[in-house]
Amino acid sequence: MSIIIEDSGLFSSFQDFGRQGYEHNGVIPGGAMDVLAHEIANRLVANDKNEATLEMTHKMARIRFTEPTLIALSGGSFKARTQTMTILPNKLYLMEKGDVLRFTETSRTGRVYLAVAGGFELEEWLGSNSTDFKAKIGGFHGRKLRKGDEVNMKRDYNEHHEKLFENLEETHQTDWGIDGYALSFNYMSDVIHVIKSKGTEDFDSEALEQFTLNEYKVTSKANRIGMLVEGTLVKAYYDDMPAHQSVKWGTIQVKRDGTPIILLNDHYTLGSYPQIGTIASYHLTKLGQKAQGSKLKFQFIDIERAENNLVKYSNWMNQLFHGIEYRMQLEMLK
Repeated sequence: MSIIIEDSGLFSSFQDFGRQGYEHNGVIPGGAMDVLAHEIANRLVANDKNEATLEMTHKMARIRFTEPTLIALSGGSFKARTQTMTILPNKLYLMEKGDVLRFTETSRTGRVYLAVAGGFELEEWLGSNSTDFKAKIGGFHGRKLRKGDEVNMKRDYNEHHEKLFENLEETHQTDWGIDGYALSFNYMSDVIHVIKSKGTEDFDSEALEQFTLNEYKVTSKANRIGMLVEGTLVKAYYDDMPAHQSVKWGTIQVKRDGTPIILLNDHYTLGSYPQIGTIASYHLTKLGQKAQGSKLKFQFIDIERAENNLVKYSNWMNQLFHGIEYRMQLEMLK
């Protein structure tokens, strides 16, 4: 059976962890902009973390379910409901046949991820179901969703899924989930850590100081490829620069007019602008939730501090996932 897209929202597509290791062949990595929210949603419905989720951006889709379906939503600030229930983030629900999931967004709504138990039937390419919009492959016909699309579900249910269907038959929701306060550690701050690279040498000390002293704001020119931010312009040296340089998710380039651009998941594999640094990997999920108008405060850190922070972040994530696993085990004993 399937879900039916009654309204596609602003930009909705299927994503997982992306295609890693093919950038030297010109293949963009893609994947979920907020991999933490993607994984939380999957874990809450007892899926493998690699199952693709539906990533919805800023204005969410309206979705009708054609059969009983276990779902979880995770990600940016939002309110959701069906005809009979209020749907909260980071909690497990049982949809019934005919239920329509509707959202109310706020000015702070970034990206929301929908996971369904058993996963969606999607097109796989190079080991991933993520949608590659440039190559028009992967996900659902290699494109974003449109009104009227019908996406089949795999219904690849395991023992956990069967037990959850049984437990939620009457209540339609669990009495547990992830408290928003637990996630504030990752999302609340506007500070973004930046690691210097060889490209940082193309900027003088005054330009680097101005870059970190002043706040920047996310503009309307932000998508899955990159994010332009407005604020103090940054001057770089352009003489003797190579025509093209390798880039990655989180690379901060500076245009000739001094505007910083943060490269995101669907970035091209080569860039031609000076690179002032690269955002620390543990802050990329936070960046993926920054809506237009959000403030950013860049801070340079060294490799040693970045590695220590990454260890702390990984430990925090593991505690979060162990908490979900523990509650799921208790659910199986009911």
